[in-house]
Amino acid sequence: MFAYVLRRLAVAVPTLLLLIVLSFLLMHMAPGGPFTQERALPPQVLANLNAKYGLDQPLWRQVLGYIWNVVVHFDFGPSFVYPDLSVNQLIAAGFPVTLTYGLLAFALAVGVGGALGVVAAIWHNSWIDYLAVGISIGAQVLPNFVMAPILVLLFTLSLRWLPGGGWSFSDPGFWVMPVIALATSYMASIARIMRSSMLEVLGSNHIRTARAKGLPEYRVILRHALKPAALPVISYLGPVFVSMITGSVVIDIYFSTGGIGKAFVDSALNRDYAVMMGVTILVGALTVLFNLVVDILYAWIDPKIRY
Repeated sequence: MFAYVLRRLAVAVPTLLLLIVLSFLLMHMAPGGPFTQERALPPQVLANLNAKYGLDQPLWRQVLGYIWNVVVHFDFGPSFVYPDLSVNQLIAAGFPVTLTYGLLAFALAVGVGGALGVVAAIWHNSWIDYLAVGISIGAQVLPNFVMAPILVLLFTLSLRWLPGGGWSFSDPGFWVMPVIALATSYMASIARIMRSSMLEVLGSNHIRTARAKGLPEYRVILRHALKPAALPVISYLGPVFVSMITGSVVIDIYFSTGGIGKAFVDSALNRDYAVMMGVTILVGALTVLFNLVVDILYAWIDPKIRY
């Protein structure tokens, strides 16, 4: 296993380098630039700006210089739109917010979705099963851009229990609606996957053998059925975890949380290459990392899996 982890980490380095190069080239192939405006800048001013940010250099030199700064100095460079801020500062300001509500939403989705799937499978074709499936379907048809305004109408405008926007680390009232809006659709998917996987495991031979030995039902579920049933869910949780903790654009925009999702969209609209590259590298690194975590969890849950 240790050798496998080292091999995966060795593969991750060229993967991230390839991601940087391709993203850099694709952004520079798009027409326009970070200083392109409806009213064109004077040629001398535009030339000075390009020289300041190194955009007048050959593309290959820009790519190598950017890779050197990122790999050696962990510096994503200055923002083209916010000249007083660096990309590191923008990510440091927005990522903790996104990480906080992303982790809470992930815990809520996994906890509630997994429990609904297990309960629905154990009491298959009963009213409990129908209720759990109904809750899952209801959550599935309410994506975050639909759930967010419903939550604001209910908890802010009608009941006046929660603030309708903004963010505060010290006040959990600002966390509730972003977490619920982000978690609902993922919770429904987890519940459906867990239910179908649990039903398949409960019908397998080793479960019948455990029951024939007279083991209590709770031990059959917890010790013999839960781990193998969780394998399909874990494979789904890898990309879900990355998408949650890197933020949702809808959540950041609708609730004005100040996360990195809105910064990423603004950078795309403003051609702020540095911010786009910084968030892209962050997402790519987290994707590689948590795919590795998922593979390790596979081997821990199922001892038959070896790499």
